[in-house]
Amino acid sequence: MNFVKIHFILYTLIILFTTELIVAQSKDITDAYFEAAFSGNYVKAKQILINLKKKYPHSQKTYLITANYYGNAYEISGGNDKYYLVCKKYADYTINSLIKKKGLNNEDVFRIISAKSILLKINVQKKNYLKVAKNMQSVIRHFEYATKHENDDDKMKFISGMYHYYAETAKEDYPIIYPLLLFYPSGDKDKGLKLLKECTHSADKNISIRSLLQLALIYYRDEKNITVAENYFNVLLKIYPNNLVWQTEYFKALKKYNKTKECTIRQGIIEQKIKENLLLTEEQKNYFIKKTEL
Repeated sequence: MNFVKIHFILYTLIILFTTELIVAQSKDITDAYFEAAFSGNYVKAKQILINLKKKYPHSQKTYLITANYYGNAYEISGGNDKYYLVCKKYADYTINSLIKKKGLNNEDVFRIISAKSILLKINVQKKNYLKVAKNMQSVIRHFEYATKHENDDDKMKFISGMYHYYAETAKEDYPIIYPLLLFYPSGDKDKGLKLLKECTHSADKNISIRSLLQLALIYYRDEKNITVAENYFNVLLKIYPNNLVWQTEYFKALKKYNKTKECTIRQGIIEQKIKENLLLTEEQKNYFIKKTEL
């Protein structure tokens, strides 16, 4: 074997190893970001995001996490549009960098759906229902892809579970999006719940936590079963007790079902956590206080 061939093989191995190392490092940073975000430590989450942007400024993963961070910032600011503009910019970067690709893979589809879902959530919060319908129209075909690949990995299973549940319940609960579903595969609510419950045991913590949250929301908003919803909220908040977004969502669920005693207890827990969290801005404190008014 001549020197040139040996050199080429070594060079190839180095490239492969370096690529795998970059992917692994990027995943570690991503996991650290979501751990900070789930923990309600927004300052740490932002610092991790800054480091991610320095190391991987033009990666789709960086674009998506930036959109995620500013989408959350928009919510906990009480709707400050300066955060929405940054969120939309990076969500669009994510979508536009992927949508041109031929032969999208599972990870590509997951990122597209995640980016579009961030924008969808904000448009729901802004009560801009025309944009909600537009967001849904552009994302449905990607949900259809997930239903065909739900056995590939837990990300696809999670998305398929969401599609199956809401595709069946949309007619009564979400009439604005139901007409968009008529030309796509029908849903199966029971299958959707089954898939989401399976995802709560995922080795991918990001997916398991998202599934717990989604089930808590489904059971109190859609299934009208506060008892089951409480079980999911309690599991979620045992893991991340300082996540004030989820704490206030739990409060909102209890309030909806007139559980006055439980509401008062939850309100006290939230007020104490606001006092203890010295990293919250006044804007954020005011948002959480307003969300827990009886």
